[in-house]
Amino acid sequence: MPAIFVLRIVKTKTTYLIFGGTIALLLAYTTARACLLSMTHDESSTYLNYLNMNIWQCFHSPKCWGTANLHWLNTFIMKGTVKLFGVSEFSVRLPNLLTHLVYLIFSYLLVREMWRPFWLTFAAFLILNLSPYLLEFFALARGYGMICGWIMMSLYFLWKYIDTRKNKFAIGSFSGAFLAVMSNFVALNYLMALTGVFYLWLIYVLFFEKNNTKKIFTHSLTPLPFLITLAALLYRPIQFLSTGGEFKYGSSSLYQSLETMVRDYLQTKADGYFGKNTIIIFTCLAIALVIMATVHATRQFIRKPQDTRTTFLLATVLIILSVILIQKVQFHVMGTNYLILRTALMLVPLGLLPVALCLLLWENKWANRLLIGIGLFSVIHLVPHINFTQCREWWYDKHTKEMALYVENLKVEKPVKLGVHWTFQPSTMYYWKTGQLNAIDELLYNKDIRTDDYFDYYYVPLGDTAKLHSAYVVEKQFGYDWWLFRKE
Repeated sequence: MPAIFVLRIVKTKTTYLIFGGTIALLLAYTTARACLLSMTHDESSTYLNYLNMNIWQCFHSPKCWGTANLHWLNTFIMKGTVKLFGVSEFSVRLPNLLTHLVYLIFSYLLVREMWRPFWLTFAAFLILNLSPYLLEFFALARGYGMICGWIMMSLYFLWKYIDTRKNKFAIGSFSGAFLAVMSNFVALNYLMALTGVFYLWLIYVLFFEKNNTKKIFTHSLTPLPFLITLAALLYRPIQFLSTGGEFKYGSSSLYQSLETMVRDYLQTKADGYFGKNTIIIFTCLAIALVIMATVHATRQFIRKPQDTRTTFLLATVLIILSVILIQKVQFHVMGTNYLILRTALMLVPLGLLPVALCLLLWENKWANRLLIGIGLFSVIHLVPHINFTQCREWWYDKHTKEMALYVENLKVEKPVKLGVHWTFQPSTMYYWKTGQLNAIDELLYNKDIRTDDYFDYYYVPLGDTAKLHSAYVVEKQFGYDWWLFRKE
């Protein structure tokens, strides 16, 4: 066997081993978090309100849409996983873990398709996969992480369509966008951007390439079944949510929207790299990198329009710019605010992908070094944020499960009356409803702290301890900000 052939086999196996090992580690991390984290406020509310509801009626009934808490596809799959595996944090969060696998696989396939040296490809993969904030949502029973998984699938099939001109891949791309929208309606922004870029591509092919006009016309019909189906399904739900003011969440400033995304990425390092200027420096760097990707993609497309990789890079740039433009139009015409925090999560892969692809495809030693540098930074930045105890968005539920089980195991006369601050009520109720708190009397919901001594135990944040009746004394402190009191 020729030595060069042996070396090629070894190199291929090593590549698969490194990528496969990284995928396995990341999936193991989110799986561990899904099993260990206390249930959070919004997750618990979804479980309590919708597990036993026929959610198919939600396409026409207003009773499902008092808030935007119902992320339809997440809830639909969750009902199945709970029925199949029983009730646990793992089974409730399993739909998002599966979507994390989707994100990992398609992000790997996408960078691999660019046919660049291994370390550059691996660096691009790390950039796409090591955002601490993004990883958090693959271990939570919400629709935001699911959006990102389906979008990555959609973008991969968009690449395959541009590269092969086969309509089955266009169907795959819009299928991913459809699933993203059903996971959370915020993905309508992506669907609109994808549709616009798809038709721009068809117009370009029609006028600048010698192609079959009938074939182009057939392909132009591809998005319509998805758009018509979504319009029929979501017209009433969106109407209900809009009437309730649920689309007002967000920021009135586009820059502030970007700044919150940077803050969510930095998390505990928000002041750690450049002091108080860290956020503004990283925000400016993010803007500069997107501009760089835009300029480079445009120049390369003008120079080499036949290069499908460059064409796809330009398509990703146009998609993120279109999403921003769509938000501006909605803000000025419809009065909705710019996406922030978890609602802006899909902008993480949409923003990172064109930057990663730009540096990956740019055959320049400085671009290559920058790509590897950002990849290494992604690893270094993630390490201090690895934890199995809390999430950034619902940090206040960090100790809710621990507190509930502590009260359950107290050596006192049972059942006990447990009062909790309203923010902890859904998660505590989840554990009570699922039969893990047999020693606790039925929980009551109180928006305000009760000033009498009705409860045997009361769990409140530090800021509300002074409101309690004088009969209560400290039983146990959980972390810094959470206190369990008992009635003497």
